[in-house]
Amino acid sequence: MVAVFVKENVKEGMRDAYVEYMQEAIRLTKLEDGNIAYDLYEPADEPGGCAMIEVWESKEALDRHMQSEHFKKYIPGGDAYKTAPSKIQIFERL
Repeated sequence: MVAVFVKENVKEGMRDAYVEYMQEAIRLTKLEDGNIAYDLYEPADEPGGCAMIEVWESKEALDRHMQSEHFKKYIPGGDAYKTAPSKIQIFERL
């Protein structure tokens, strides 16, 4: 099992628009084989911030996700809402 934490630096005043933009990508990702969880969160210590937390059955399932059409469409498109590239951490279950 792998978990992914993606920290987003969303432009001031654009967080709600970014969340709305990502809704279809979230919906489609949750339908993928091997996806356990995929949701956006607001950090408790950073109002207006945004983070994606994902859980996948395997690294192979995550790799397939990163080749999906919706990943290739929505992830680069989300850059218009951000001040910096996403910070991505991948964790393997112990």
